[in-house]
Amino acid sequence: MAAFFIPSINLMGAGCLVDAADNIKAQGFKKGLIVTDSILVKIGIVGKVQNLLTERNVETVVFDGTQPNPTITNVNDGLKLLKENECDFVISLGGGSPHDCAKGVALLATNGGEIKDYEGVNLSAKPQLPLIAINTTAALHLK
Repeated sequence: MAAFFIPSINLMGAGCLVDAADNIKAQGFKKGLIVTDSILVKIGIVGKVQNLLTERNVETVVFDGTQPNPTITNVNDGLKLLKENECDFVISLGGGSPHDCAKGVALLATNGGEIKDYEGVNLSAKPQLPLIAINTTAALHLK
């Protein structure tokens, strides 16, 4: 049996991105790694999030190399950027692929090793780095 304790705050509706930025500031975070893809950078979504956080004196660094079905290399590249910039939390911005990549980065940031070391249940010794997920998609899986 595996037990999970994942404290969460869910914000939805008009103005929720501003509320999320306020919450990030209230948590005392200083510098976040935004894990996303290049499309969201191009269309300005990442810049909007960065501006909201900059207004609250929260620095950000962007990793936009996430590919669909993120690879081990994607996770390692994101982790390298996080460490180089001494980020204290992770933001996943996008859909499933950025979220999956960000979870891997946040896990390795505190536990070390390679992401393949954690395939299975109850294999991490420490909690992951704090992770904020900002969804840009509404997905429905049909067969």
